Amino acid sequence: MLEREDNVKELSKQIEALIISNDLKKLRDLEENNYPQDLAEALEKLDEKIIVIALRLFTTDTSSEIFPHLDADIQEEVISTMSSKQVNELFTELYADDIVDILEEMPSNIVKKILRSATPEARAQINSILKYNDDTAGSIMSVDYTRFKVNWTVNEAIDKIRERDNESEDHNTFYVVDDLNNLKGTIELKDLVFSKAETLISEIMDERVLFAYTKDDQETVADMFKKYDITTLPVINVQQKLVGIITVDDVLDVIEEEVTEDIHKMAGINPTDDEYFKTSVWKMVRSRSVWLIFLMITATLSQIVFSIFMHIYYVKDTNNINNIVMFLLTPLLTVISGTTGNAGTQSSTMVVRALSLREVETKDFTRVMWKEFRVALVTGLILVSVNFIRMIVIYSIEFKGDLSEPVLWYTIATFSISMYVALIMAKLIGGTLPIIAKKLKIDPAIMASPLLTTIVDALSTALFFAIGLIFFVSYIN
Repeated sequence: MLEREDNVKELSKQIEALIISNDLKKLRDLEENNYPQDLAEALEKLDEKIIVIALRLFTTDTSSEIFPHLDADIQEEVISTMSSKQVNELFTELYADDIVDILEEMPSNIVKKILRSATPEARAQINSILKYNDDTAGSIMSVDYTRFKVNWTVNEAIDKIRERDNESEDHNTFYVVDDLNNLKGTIELKDLVFSKAETLISEIMDERVLFAYTKDDQETVADMFKKYDITTLPVINVQQKLVGIITVDDVLDVIEEEVTEDIHKMAGINPTDDEYFKTSVWKMVRSRSVWLIFLMITATLSQIVFSIFMHIYYVKDTNNINNIVMFLLTPLLTVISGTTGNAGTQSSTMVVRALSLREVETKDFTRVMWKEFRVALVTGLILVSVNFIRMIVIYSIEFKGDLSEPVLWYTIATFSISMYVALIMAKLIGGTLPIIAKKLKIDPAIMASPLLTTIVDALSTALFFAIGLIFFVSYIN
């Protein structure tokens, strides 16, 4: 991994040096010897002005392959500096589904500029995809594909392939339709190559056709790719008409998205679509606080069970302040340890996933700490406010509405302060521990989860009783 990162940095330096020296010949050589994905990754480490120049100096084909792999912010900056003609040249070489993915990340003014620059045919294709709901087969399909008619000959089909060489996303599997565009079968390139020129497509096509409907869930589509080991899948509408295809590269993106969503849900986080650093603090707070509140309230059950058994095993001496403190504070341990543990797990999960997707690197240690600190400050305020109400309700029931005892308010203050400080601590540890593990060349997922729980539980317990000691010692004295 480190070797690969070094290679990307070296490639970045080479591109920058060649652009500054205006050595177009060596830049083209560099372009031919590297994959567009690697060039995109290298460009992202450079200044945006250099990126714009590089995309203009690379051939149009290469620039069009690089562009979809760039960060959305860089894409926006590049488009905003281009003329309509340059945008048209760049986007003419892109597939419609890639353009849709780009449009979904752009502000309205950039979207208008792209659509104005697109040809009428391209706009029609883009709109045909945009009309489908997110997370459906229609939203991830491509309309750039080659189809044959059932009454064509092999020779006519091969001529069609040559004609659409640069317009089709797949050159191995082709779909056969009738005059009404109903899907009738599939045919492989090898079958065309080894068949006689005058053979009818209907004679050699495979009539067993796997397909998805435009409204099918994208996760269902991914399952079909896995089950049948296919690289493309046709998409039809409710009238059984062929409207597009889904390719394996689109499915890989879906799988990554669905896995990320499932991982977030397992950690009690409402999934977000943006990358870690592009997700605002408020959005992170919303995605995490709902589940933390629910889990904290649920932990009330453990608190009640704890209290019941303490009353069974121990006799509460109302004249002994130490005894009262024990009966009030000890049941709250389950709530604070559970809540802070869940908070730490949320941060840890998001950072581990961001590390695996390369949205976060080890050098981002300080940035992660600062972001998690701000999220913790706001989330802590929300939880403390909800918990205040929760404890008032519980003590009102337990003490039959009599909340005049100062010891109850000392308990509430102890727990509120402890919760707030421990939550900040848990999120900082949860956010930075995976990065430390990565730096030490240890799998962040292995180190973060068990070690995080142990550390956070120990520290939150110590913090809780330390703050309680300060409050009640002053109360006793």
